[in-house]
Amino acid sequence: MDGAVDSSQLTSSVEISPLKRLFRVGVAVVVIASFGIWAYALSGVARRPPPDELDSTRALIEAIEDGTSYFEFDGVAAYSVRAEALCETAIDQLGDPSRVSSGPARAAQLRESNRVLAAMVESLRRLPVATDRDDTLRSAWLDDWEVLIGDRARYADRVEENPAAVFSVSRVADNEGLERRLTRFARTNLMLPCGAPADVG
Repeated sequence: MDGAVDSSQLTSSVEISPLKRLFRVGVAVVVIASFGIWAYALSGVARRPPPDELDSTRALIEAIEDGTSYFEFDGVAAYSVRAEALCETAIDQLGDPSRVSSGPARAAQLRESNRVLAAMVESLRRLPVATDRDDTLRSAWLDDWEVLIGDRARYADRVEENPAAVFSVSRVADNEGLERRLTRFARTNLMLPCGAPADVG
């Protein structure tokens, strides 16, 4: 019949090319991802403070956002501000491993650095905090610091005998990694110098 349509031609005319199909899938992914981002932002979850954020850090952040000032205890700066200054001073005193060439010299350098860090931790414990919750979070963080200092002390003993000894860190319950957890807490609370030092590893 003259008016008949070849079915093979009809099929080919409605087929979508692989490139066009891929483009459509890509557009759909972008739309869904954009919706997810907005849903997250509007849900309130995005505005929820991290669980290890100190109350004083939250108050400090809100004050900065409002263009005001935040102080604790009769005009004393927020804990993170005071802690950051202590940590900067301590980290600046740590020995440079590139300046020593023997195992005993490196061990002596590490032990001196460990004394500096132990004094820093003790000073951080003595700083007053704004709330009981802050005290609990701060204590757990500094307990981690003491574990790290113990690891460093054992490393000093090993490196004294073997300059090629490898530094190892104690495992922690959440498997995050001790140094990573120390640094995360410091970063969350705006005191990055208080993270794990980089003089070993």
